[in-house]
Amino acid sequence: MSTNKVLLVEDNPGDARLVEIYLLESDLQNCEVVNKVTLADAIATLESTEEFAAILLDLTLPDSRGFETLERLLAKFPQKNIIVLTGFADKEMGLRAVKAGAQDFLVKGAFDSELLAKSLRFSIERTKVLKRLEETQRIANIGTWEYFPDTETLNGTDEFFRIFGHTADRLVTVQPLVSDCPLQALKAIHDEVTISGSVKQDLKIKQAGGAYRYVSVQCQLRYDENNDLVYQGIIQDITDRKLAEQEVVKSRERYQEIFTQSKDALFICTFSGKFIDFNQATEDVFGYTREELLAMNDTFQLYYPRERKNEFLLKLKAHKAVKDFDINIAHKNMEVRECMMTATIVVTDDFIGYNCILRDVTELRQAEKIRKARDLARQGTQMKEQFLASISHEMRTPMNAIFGMSNLLAQMNLAEEQQGLVQNIKNSSEMLLGIVNDILEISAIQNGKVVFENMPFDLAELVNNLASVMQYKAEEKDIYLQVIIAPDVPLYISGDKLRLNQVLFNLVGNAIKFTDGGFVKIFIEKLHDIGSSVQLKFMVQDTGIGISEDKIEAIFETFTRILRKDRVYEGTGLGLSICKNLVELQGGKIGATSSYGQGSTFFFDLIFETTEELAPSSEGPQVPVFELPADAKFSLLLVEDHKMNQLVARKTLERKWEGIKITIADDGQAALDLLREHEYDIVLMDIQMPVMDGYEATKIIRDSFPPDRANMIILAMTAHAHVAKDGKYKEYGMDDFVLKPFEPTELFHKISKYVKQ
Repeated sequence: MSTNKVLLVEDNPGDARLVEIYLLESDLQNCEVVNKVTLADAIATLESTEEFAAILLDLTLPDSRGFETLERLLAKFPQKNIIVLTGFADKEMGLRAVKAGAQDFLVKGAFDSELLAKSLRFSIERTKVLKRLEETQRIANIGTWEYFPDTETLNGTDEFFRIFGHTADRLVTVQPLVSDCPLQALKAIHDEVTISGSVKQDLKIKQAGGAYRYVSVQCQLRYDENNDLVYQGIIQDITDRKLAEQEVVKSRERYQEIFTQSKDALFICTFSGKFIDFNQATEDVFGYTREELLAMNDTFQLYYPRERKNEFLLKLKAHKAVKDFDINIAHKNMEVRECMMTATIVVTDDFIGYNCILRDVTELRQAEKIRKARDLARQGTQMKEQFLASISHEMRTPMNAIFGMSNLLAQMNLAEEQQGLVQNIKNSSEMLLGIVNDILEISAIQNGKVVFENMPFDLAELVNNLASVMQYKAEEKDIYLQVIIAPDVPLYISGDKLRLNQVLFNLVGNAIKFTDGGFVKIFIEKLHDIGSSVQLKFMVQDTGIGISEDKIEAIFETFTRILRKDRVYEGTGLGLSICKNLVELQGGKIGATSSYGQGSTFFFDLIFETTEELAPSSEGPQVPVFELPADAKFSLLLVEDHKMNQLVARKTLERKWEGIKITIADDGQAALDLLREHEYDIVLMDIQMPVMDGYEATKIIRDSFPPDRANMIILAMTAHAHVAKDGKYKEYGMDDFVLKPFEPTELFHKISKYVKQ
């Protein structure tokens, strides 16, 4: 059984002892009396953690006398149960004390143990009730208050002050209501109650700590037993509820925004196919207005194929939900829209149906198809490039052996008939090499990998050199070859000299090939001056077999060849297509005029910048290539996996230099092993080899070998035609390259150049 403590504030020992005796005689055996003789000691005790069920207070104490004693105690502890002890002469004082807030009063000498026990028992029960009430208020976040305008005081429960974040005692003066205090919100409420008699409203208050709370307030006027006016109110902290309501509103607003702004069709529909509600995107997907859709009793008629609609409904009813279901929608304008449906069954008291998200993926699917087609085309292009590169390598490798051995045989003392056979082999090799070059060139053009230069050059020199090269072929067929340049054509122009030479070489070569007698003439004339540029027209005229009018346009197409019943002309049909692309890529036009059996004229125009003189070479003055003497002694490492090419290279070099020492390595790894043990003056490095290729071997040499060997001359010798164009060999540290099948003169010049250095 718990002990109820009673604080006795009495300075008279006799009176204090009498109270203790009365308690012993009563049935309140579980009471413990704590006696304090001054008001100050009593207040200090109450401010400690000790709890007292009641306070027996004598109004006459050494440090306080009369009614002031009660007022001071009530000011500090307005909710404490105070029983005032008075004398016979002070009975009126006791009545006044009860009105002021005391629970009861006892007259000394007029109460016995039973009356004392009764008063204390009521106090103890009142304390328990107040505690339960406080706990209930705390749980419910409800506080109460009373405001006494006559005395300008406010009495509130603990929960009341907690809601306001106020730390004042329960009984406060009116001053905080008009100062900068959270309680000032009550002043407006009291003013409104004064007018209307009662108020019930929700409001937002600011706590003492600065935080905001939402509260529900009810307040009314009443009169107490003394007919004094009292404002009585109840306040409840509804912050959590208010925030939840605000979140619901925000969620509803967000949902409404998503519903209205969504690009996907969002709708609610019955299983019979009638729309209940939908957003703007639904109207866009179906193509009907809102009124038209609401008027439809079966929107499933817009879904097809019909079996997909039936499958959708079956799956939805069986699984309660369907995700990313593919179906087609018939748009009002008769377009077919590819869509995906995600739906969930909705069941309420008055509705059974489903809500649905319908996404139009028509453009997405089309874009995906285009992407796949593009990827396939890109993959096809890459495969074609790889195929052409592989074909180039595989054809050039054996051609190198054929070409090289033909050169070796041509240098031997052969009979006239044997020399003719060797020359035919060499001519056939050159023809085959030309075909390979044409295939690679047209591939580069189609894949946009042609880059044009803009460098000054001598036009007359270019054309005359071309005529000199082609002269021997013309003489073989007794054809008169002539170059005619108009007087007003500028001497020096700026453009892509190599590509211009390539186009003219093809046109002149074709003219000679298809002409058995007569002439081939090259005309150059000026069409227009355009500022600092000039438009020139080039014509190649022949007296050859001619072309029928219905074939002229087709001859510039890829793989188109001239067919004659009485004669077959060799070639791939790529030359004119290459010319057309090279001219048009530079902004020019190309065409032809011809009559069958009476010759042809091919012409094209290009714009070039004019220049007064040639710019000096960026490589400095040209120094004649110095060839090593035949008795030169030097060492060479040949890294080559093809046995026949090993033989060709070795024989070709040994016939040129008697003192050359050649070592052969079959792959890059074998070359590294040899280089670790021996020194060489120069290395001829094939690129594509088993075990280790030439790129990797060269990189290891440059990065890992001692300086004297890491800096040796390495020439790439490869059948990959693109090596010279993309300069990839330089990235791996190779100094130069020789393309297979190699021209012996070119190989000799490059070896001489670097060995001499």
